[in-house]
Amino acid sequence: MSSLARLKPILNFNSSFWLFLSLLLCALLLPFMAGFYPIVRFPEEQIDIEVYPDYVWVKGIYVYKNPFPFPVVQGFSIPFPVDSDHPVPVLVSAQQLHPEKRPIPLRYIFGMHRFDLTFKAKEKIRVLVTYRQQTPKKNARYILITTKPWKRPLKQGLYRLFPKGVRITSSNYMLMPDKTKTFCFEKENFMPEYDWEFSWETMKS
Repeated sequence: MSSLARLKPILNFNSSFWLFLSLLLCALLLPFMAGFYPIVRFPEEQIDIEVYPDYVWVKGIYVYKNPFPFPVVQGFSIPFPVDSDHPVPVLVSAQQLHPEKRPIPLRYIFGMHRFDLTFKAKEKIRVLVTYRQQTPKKNARYILITTKPWKRPLKQGLYRLFPKGVRITSSNYMLMPDKTKTFCFEKENFMPEYDWEFSWETMKS
């Protein structure tokens, strides 16, 4: 028997073994990557916050895009600014707005609300996330620094406050009033270094 003939069964075994191992790793790692690693792009967001005397109502519209010429599944988590002065939000919901309108089921895993989106090749999906949070100290924080794990700055961001019987007294991002009695700031190529914090006081009747 030649040397080549003796090696052939070993090579076949090694090839089968590595193929099996690769498939096993894919089966184990792809769900993890889809849920915890950003494989799609996050180019823009619009954050509208209604500010009431004792709570805020947050409405975030997020745009995600699949840059690949094949379908992908991406998992997302919704981070909340929770501390002794800001309890866990309630009435948390998610809805797809584009390309079709539909509710998005949420799961509560590892202390966070999570959801999945399935993207077609090169598809862009627009999502609305809403929640309400009590604010006993008349201040609030919106988390922005979670943009960093995406490894790319936001191409565009619009951030607006809608006072509801209150007067905005401070913001660590400079706000500009507009004709609709809202306060806003806009950013391009935005990689936030700190979260958005603001405070208010109740207007006297």
